[in-house]
Amino acid sequence: MHYQQLDSHLPPALGLLDDAPFGVLYIIIGVTLLINSLWDFYWHRIRLVLIALSGGMWTVLTASYALSDIVTHNLTIVPFIFGIITINVFLSAWLEPRYKLKGGGRHR
Repeated sequence: MHYQQLDSHLPPALGLLDDAPFGVLYIIIGVTLLINSLWDFYWHRIRLVLIALSGGMWTVLTASYALSDIVTHNLTIVPFIFGIITINVFLSAWLEPRYKLKGGGRHR
C-alpha cells in the first residue's frame, strides 16, 4: 500500500489516485465486472452503470499516468496501454445490445 507508482511531484488531486482507497475502489469495480461477465445480469440498468464506472476508471487511470509522464518528462508505455483498454471499453459499450443497457426485456 505504500508503493506509489505515480510521480511524487504531481498535483495533490492526481496524487490521490495512487492511494489505497482508490485501489480498493478499482478492485470492487473489477470484481463486480467479473461477476457480471460470468453471470450476465442486466437488471435495473446495472450494465450501464458498470460500463460507466469501468470507462471512467480507465479514463482516469490513463489521464493520471499520462500526466505523470508529462510532469517527469519521461515517456512510458503505460498510458498507451491504458488508452487502448479505455478505447476498448467504450467500443464494447457502443456494441452492447441496447436491451441489456435498458435493464432487460427486449425493447425494440
